[in-house]
Amino acid sequence: MAILCFTGFLLLVIKDISPLLGMEEGVEPFYKAVKQLHRWLFMVPNNPHGGLSVGRVIMAVSSMCMALVLLTGVVVWWPKSKKMLKSRLKVSTNKGFRRFVYDTHVSLGIYAFVFLFLMAITGPVFSFGWYRQGMSKLFGQNTEKMENKMPKAGDKPTAAKENAFANGKMEQAKEQTQPQAGGANDTKKEGDGKKPGGKKLFKSLHTGKWGGWFSKILHALAALVGGFLPISGYYLWWKKRQGKHAKC
Repeated sequence: MAILCFTGFLLLVIKDISPLLGMEEGVEPFYKAVKQLHRWLFMVPNNPHGGLSVGRVIMAVSSMCMALVLLTGVVVWWPKSKKMLKSRLKVSTNKGFRRFVYDTHVSLGIYAFVFLFLMAITGPVFSFGWYRQGMSKLFGQNTEKMENKMPKAGDKPTAAKENAFANGKMEQAKEQTQPQAGGANDTKKEGDGKKPGGKKLFKSLHTGKWGGWFSKILHALAALVGGFLPISGYYLWWKKRQGKHAKC
């Protein structure tokens, strides 16, 4: 989960920050490496657009587990009084390091919850077809099938060339038969009343582009907070475990 969040943060900000630092030339290989870590744990499948690999499965399942952890975290966090609510929304800096870590885990986690949850539930859309179809139905979007464009083992090269030639002829014929006054057709494509594909919606929700630069900044900050949540959670668990052993 920490790898997902930290690499997600880098993917959100690296291309926006690098021009300001004058690092446009060397940023692309680094960005590609971070993307491979974020999506596949460097285990890139043969077909990145639809194929599976061990790394892809691990990251997608981790994203689903993160959504579950976030939901259960809100249930545990939910205060029983206004006084408790006030204490759980602020960070104490004068009560020791352990209390500081606890307050940051609790407070910053709840502030970032909405954005982290959006990222967590939309992440597996880009890995599992069955998950993408289910989320598309849930959001009322058109399902988009990720077609495998790699040639099959039994296909003959000559047949592929003939099909490509035939497709090219058909496309050329379609272009010739289109009416010259294309204004009506263009407006029909834009305003035919059909909903856009779900993949575009999920990408917008996942990357924070749904609200422009402001929502993108919020998503980046939430991803940065999300990367520290598992670390601080393990730290609090370890300190609690140490306290129990000391009592024994």
